[in-house]
Amino acid sequence: MKSILVAVDESPSSKSALNIGVALARIVGAKVKGLYVENVMRLLEWQPTELISAGIGFSSGAPHSRPTIEQVEVEKEFIAEAGRLEKSFVEVCKKFAVDHVFLTKRGKVHEIIEELARTVDMVVVGRRGKTYPESSKEPGPVTEDLLRVTTRPVLVVPEDAKVNNKILIAYDGSQNAQRALSVGASFAKLLNFDVKVVSVANDIDAAQKPLNEATAFLEPYKLNVTNVVDFGSGMPWKAIIDQMNIFDPGLLVLGAFGENKFMEMIFGSTTKQVLSEAKCPVLLCR
Repeated sequence: MKSILVAVDESPSSKSALNIGVALARIVGAKVKGLYVENVMRLLEWQPTELISAGIGFSSGAPHSRPTIEQVEVEKEFIAEAGRLEKSFVEVCKKFAVDHVFLTKRGKVHEIIEELARTVDMVVVGRRGKTYPESSKEPGPVTEDLLRVTTRPVLVVPEDAKVNNKILIAYDGSQNAQRALSVGASFAKLLNFDVKVVSVANDIDAAQKPLNEATAFLEPYKLNVTNVVDFGSGMPWKAIIDQMNIFDPGLLVLGAFGENKFMEMIFGSTTKQVLSEAKCPVLLCR
């Protein structure tokens, strides 16, 4: 791992993500790219009257509107936020003595992050952005949209994330889970963490097969591994959360989202539910 992208804003979870992302970069010897996205949607909330009129057919030709007062204020906020975030980013990177660069881009937040994610090995984001209600437990829409489109591993960090030397890996044999197992094993070896692998299924035989695969895969890594089967829960996310509460990991690793969005709508998304409850960083792969 040579490069890590850390997306930042002024939310509590973003501050936690910055510290964890930079600390990880120090361990692996990676360069950190800090990214602040000027959310274009904040400007579009204040469309000039001429643009609105043209859009609904009450004026002809292309409008030549100047920015509204509100848009000018948003532009000032962008500059101030970027300055504060770059300052805190540089301070943290210097504290951990890591190579770094800070970038400011404008556009839709998840699209810009996904675009830059193609240039790095991993992405680190906060669970909820600045504009998302802090009272909500769910991950913000930017985080969810990013997870559905990027092929890079994404580390989602909650507010005041708790980190220790234990990794919980949820494994069901799916393609996303296979990638997650590989990345999780690399992290465990690098950090010398204890590993617990949980397999969730409807019956003992169906749950045991993925565990056998995981055991065979992890054997060359020479890790301290514990396996657990959970075949009594109707919802996989409930079983994973139960194991989180029992094992108290400092990192949770799993495949991001299933292939069937209709089934997710009916029964709920394991990824979303787990992210809502996790007190530690969650590493997701797809």
